[in-house]
Amino acid sequence: MSAPPPERPAPRRTGPKVLTFSGIAVLVVGMIVGVVGLAGAARGIVDLVPTDLVTSEGTAGSDALALGPSTTPVPFDVREKGAYLVLEVSQDPSSRLPASSVSAEGPSGPVRISRPEQSGSLEVNGWSVFPVGVLVPDEEGTYAIVVDQQVAADDVGIAVSGPFNADSVAGIGGSGIVLLIGLLIGGLGFAMLVAGIIWWAVARK
Repeated sequence: MSAPPPERPAPRRTGPKVLTFSGIAVLVVGMIVGVVGLAGAARGIVDLVPTDLVTSEGTAGSDALALGPSTTPVPFDVREKGAYLVLEVSQDPSSRLPASSVSAEGPSGPVRISRPEQSGSLEVNGWSVFPVGVLVPDEEGTYAIVVDQQVAADDVGIAVSGPFNADSVAGIGGSGIVLLIGLLIGGLGFAMLVAGIIWWAVARK
């Protein structure tokens, strides 16, 4: 009579457990870091959005450095360095000025306006606000936003908001980096979790 075959040792599940629960922990940490980064970026963007640019009556709000009809130059004073937003204000969302028709004049001559890569609108007190560009003056003095008279209209205004300093923009960038780190950590945790589950399933066979 032959001896019974030796019993197979129970599979070791320590490794799969460690990998699986470590993956869960890393995933949770990544989610927390990502939420912190997203919240910081959102706060920075809200701080930069001129939500009180124009009142319901069409006058300048607290976020407007200058506001006037596009048919005349809109002057504003630069007393500190930073980025100044140039915006179009209209009650008709379809009344868009060609970007090339808006220019800036400074104390020493024309000043470049950086155009936005994407267009969009913001509703402020019943008015449609569109970004025209960003102006970064290199000297103090009086500037003016000028619109080509061939396309200017009385019911389309030009507003200037700012200045926004580098710290405000850097805050959004820093929060974006935190968000990216959170996504990378979360991705690593998810990969560890999947690998642990697969290892656990293989070890049970």
